[in-house]
Amino acid sequence: MPYLRGSCLCGAVYYCVYGEPSFVTHCHCQTCRKASGALFVTWFTVRACEVEWHGEPLMHYHSSCSAERGFCPHCGTTLTYRHEADPDSIDITLASLDQPELVMPEHHTWWQEHVPWVEPEVWAGLPHYTRAKAGN
Repeated sequence: MPYLRGSCLCGAVYYCVYGEPSFVTHCHCQTCRKASGALFVTWFTVRACEVEWHGEPLMHYHSSCSAERGFCPHCGTTLTYRHEADPDSIDITLASLDQPELVMPEHHTWWQEHVPWVEPEVWAGLPHYTRAKAGN
């Protein structure tokens, strides 16, 4: 894989990944849910030295004593997660990639904290709309 590109919603922060993504996971922990406003966050891990950041510098929030999350200072898009136990690696939100379909999730983590209706059998019965539901 030559490289992956991604950005925040407004484009003020953008990046190129030159390493091979690993540990591609849907994280269901409460902290990821609160930080993103989503039911889970999909992350991939790369070596920090294999990412080039461009544009505005990330803002950082220490979501625990040993971890920090990076986000765009303009639009607030969650982009990164770093833990002091592994300072040479960085987790990046998969959905911030320009082509997220190129990286396939491998597993779920922190399943013990998942929201109960985030189950495949529950999702299977829900209707699907190509775009917004009519009337909304």
